[in-house]
Amino acid sequence: MCRIKKSVGAVLAAAGLVFAQSAPQWQNLYPEYSGLAYGAGKFVAVSVDGLVRTTGDGTGWSQVFVREGGNSRRIHSVAYGAGQFVAIQRGSSYLHSLDGAGWGVDPMNANLLWKYIAFGEPSGGWRFVAVDEEGYTAVFDKDGWGDNNDAGISLNHAAFGAGKFVAAGDGVKATNANGNWVNTSIPSSSKIAVVAFGGEKFVALSRDGGNAYTSTDGSTWTSASAGGAAAGMADMAFGNGKFVAVGAKGKGCVSGDGTSWTAFTLNEADDFKAVKFGGNAFLALGAKGSVYKSSDGSKWDRLAGNSVTSYKQIVFGGGKFVAVGDSGVSVSANGKDWERKTGAKNLTGVTYGANRFVAVGDSGVVISSADGNTWTDHSQNTGGELFTSVAFGGTTFIAGGRTQGVAAQSKVVVYTSTDGQAWTNYESNDLSGGWSQGQYIASLCFGNEKFIAAVMGVGATKTLRECGATGREVGKYWSNVSDLPGEADGYLLGSAVYTDNKFVVLGTKITGEAVVLNSADAVSWQAFPISSEEIKWVRSATYAKGANIIVADSGNIYAYLENRWIQQGKATNRHLSTIYSGNNVILAAGVNGAMLYSEAPPTSIRHTPAPRGAASSKGVMSLERSRRAPAVTLSFTPNGAGTIAVYSLSGKRLYKARLSAGERSVRLPERIMSSGSLIVRYSGDGRVLNQRFQFVR
Repeated sequence: MCRIKKSVGAVLAAAGLVFAQSAPQWQNLYPEYSGLAYGAGKFVAVSVDGLVRTTGDGTGWSQVFVREGGNSRRIHSVAYGAGQFVAIQRGSSYLHSLDGAGWGVDPMNANLLWKYIAFGEPSGGWRFVAVDEEGYTAVFDKDGWGDNNDAGISLNHAAFGAGKFVAAGDGVKATNANGNWVNTSIPSSSKIAVVAFGGEKFVALSRDGGNAYTSTDGSTWTSASAGGAAAGMADMAFGNGKFVAVGAKGKGCVSGDGTSWTAFTLNEADDFKAVKFGGNAFLALGAKGSVYKSSDGSKWDRLAGNSVTSYKQIVFGGGKFVAVGDSGVSVSANGKDWERKTGAKNLTGVTYGANRFVAVGDSGVVISSADGNTWTDHSQNTGGELFTSVAFGGTTFIAGGRTQGVAAQSKVVVYTSTDGQAWTNYESNDLSGGWSQGQYIASLCFGNEKFIAAVMGVGATKTLRECGATGREVGKYWSNVSDLPGEADGYLLGSAVYTDNKFVVLGTKITGEAVVLNSADAVSWQAFPISSEEIKWVRSATYAKGANIIVADSGNIYAYLENRWIQQGKATNRHLSTIYSGNNVILAAGVNGAMLYSEAPPTSIRHTPAPRGAASSKGVMSLERSRRAPAVTLSFTPNGAGTIAVYSLSGKRLYKARLSAGERSVRLPERIMSSGSLIVRYSGDGRVLNQRFQFVR
């Protein structure tokens, strides 16, 4: 079997760099969980956000966002064995960690649709087996990753038991004594969802939940009707004498013998992706952030719920946060614990004023609430307007948007109200300010006694309009904001906020390049300098804890510090639509339930992880042979004392030494060279860093 070998220089190789984030600035409240493992006394959860979370009992999660070369990762499955966690993603790289906190990134053999990974210890030694939707499998053992093998059927799940691996999908395959995949008595016409081993037998469930299969050797299977089983299962685990499976729409089932099943429902609004047993309990995770725990697989306790599908805007008022999006309204008293409320869907904006929340959305939707819990419908059905934003100032609510239909043929829409309940409509020909066909209000804000509208649409580049908040018929009389700086030329201005006693307006070009304007009075404007072409598709802004902060697509957050925009630590790769600061916390939110929470001030430290495959001299540590004994050298000078520890890939500690403050290098015993591959850990100076090295012979 061919194995991947990597070298740097003549003696040693850095087999991937490791990134750790011991105290993340942003907490991801609702990761898109995709996989779960248990080992070393902890659960490790991975997500398609590129986020990894660890916990001992399902509460008190800590997290790390794994990045490589500045790009986020979509992680799909994780397993534990041989003293390490190994995670796979849809691509040509895998992740590995000794503790779930620091993660290394190394290449696999091919860019495939890796779906699931399982660990086992057959007679030939420990190994991880990854399976792929197109039927490929790959083995990782002490020698690295072997060649990809084609099992001949589409695969989506795997398990180990009775000395062999079993892979399930369009049928079931099992490994023989040579590690090759062979047919079993379950044909490819049988669509298998999940498989697990426990109680000295394998158990598999069909995708429709109608059939259960059992086997003591993984080759010969007995089929039976799976009474009480659920359809669409995504993962299955065994513990405390029970098989437990979870899957789509919060459905799950539990069985003591693998044939007779009892169905249960967790959270119907979430698709559950993973379940594992550890610490004498089952833990189940949903794709929208749900976390459930059970000691017996029958009675479940909710540890975390799921969020709305997407967020468009957040506001704070009356002692609570209100967020709106495609799935409606969510409310929180502290910014961390959110509860969905009944009300209209497809909401695009929310504001607070006159002791009332007002939210707007598609098809003329307007709803209001005095407490955020109970909402009243005031929808405007005159023309099926598409509201895009709402703001309150003085004594008036203004809702803006456009008429339905082809955007280029639409007309601007403006509605006003003094109480958020009774509304007055101004048609486009009633409005001053030169509103052309195809132009509309993309965003509204209020400050310094005036409303500002960011205008988009046909011919609306570099277009802002303002409206006074006093006098008769507020919302009817608009004028163009002039003297915008030249840096705004060619930009569509799509977001306007009033924060820290300033207007901040964001604009983008059709290619995504960004501009950020600010003004205290909407008369004299200046542009924040943006020197990085990487800052693109900016969506919203706020001022918090001493800095202007903007959010953008792909989970990017930037703070203006030291006269430059500095990227902040990431916690998701989902697009962010809004950011809000209030009640001493910062919230950033976006599509697919993305909701980030922070109490920390922005940091001026640039987050620029090294690219995959970088030489060891450019990593956090280098390992070189001088004379007879190798030496580990840090790439930085620590301010405090620390330790260097060396581990085998199985997790056995081989050596440990102390470093004093200012000391960067430590000599290792010569016997270390015989270990083949090593993982070196530095602990100290407020950080924990891991790096893997491999000897080239």
